[in-house]
Amino acid sequence: MSKRASTTATAQLLEQGELFAFDSRSLSSLLGVSKVQTSHLLRRMEREGLVARVEAGKYLLLGLSPERVLSNPLFVGCHLVDPAYVSFWSALHYYGFTEEVPAMVFLAVTRRKPALAFRQMRFRFVLLKPGLFWGYRRERSAELPVLIADEAKAIVDSLLFPQYAGGLGEVAKALRNALDSLDVSALIACANRVSSPSMSSRLGYLLDALGVRAEGLDIARGPVNLDPQRPRSGEYVRRWRVYVNLPPETLFPEGIA
Repeated sequence: MSKRASTTATAQLLEQGELFAFDSRSLSSLLGVSKVQTSHLLRRMEREGLVARVEAGKYLLLGLSPERVLSNPLFVGCHLVDPAYVSFWSALHYYGFTEEVPAMVFLAVTRRKPALAFRQMRFRFVLLKPGLFWGYRRERSAELPVLIADEAKAIVDSLLFPQYAGGLGEVAKALRNALDSLDVSALIACANRVSSPSMSSRLGYLLDALGVRAEGLDIARGPVNLDPQRPRSGEYVRRWRVYVNLPPETLFPEGIA
C-alpha cells in the first residue's frame, strides 16, 4: 500500500476482508502504515462517507453504498461489539414471531457494554455468561451478514430475560406464533442446555397452556414466578411449579388450549 493510501482502495480492502467494524490500530497494521498516516486516512474516509466513527478509535465501514449499511440496524449492531449476536425482541421480530417492532436492537454479548445510539439507531447489549453464548448462526439481512440467534435460542434467551423481549406477555405470543415452524424437541433440548430450571418451568407452563406436550424439561424444584418482573401472586400450577402471576388473557388474547 502506498504511503498515501487510496480511500476507495482501502474501503474495498476492508470489504473484501469483511472487516465491517474496525479500530484505527487494526487498520494501521493491515495497511502497514504509521498511526499518524492512519489517522489522516480515516479523516479523509470520513469526509468521503466511506466510514463512520462510532466511538473513539472505532469505525464502521460504510463502503461505496453507505445507505445500504445505515438502513440495516441488525448489521450495524452485530459489528459494534465482538462477539455479539442479535437476539431477544429483535430476533423474535426478525423471524416474524412478533409483529411488534422494537424501538432498539437487542444483542447478546459476553462483556459489559453500555447502550449506544448511532445515527438514529439505538442498541442494547445484554450480558450473557460465556457458557450461554451459543445457538446463533450467520444470516443475510438485506444482503449483509448478521449473526442472529436461531429460532429456539431466540425463544429461550427471551424467556431468560423477558425484559429485553417486550415482557413475558410478548414472549408468550411469540412462542405461540413460533410453534407453526419450530421443532418443539429442539426447543426443549435448547432449554435444557441452558440449565435454568426456572426458565424451563416457564416454558413448560406456556407450552402446556398452548396444548403442546412438554416432556423432558428440567424444571425448578421450588416455586417460580411465571413473570419474573412481577410480584408473586395468582394460581399455583403444581406440575410446573409456577405461580401464574399475570392474567392468561395477557399471555394469549386469542384464548388458550
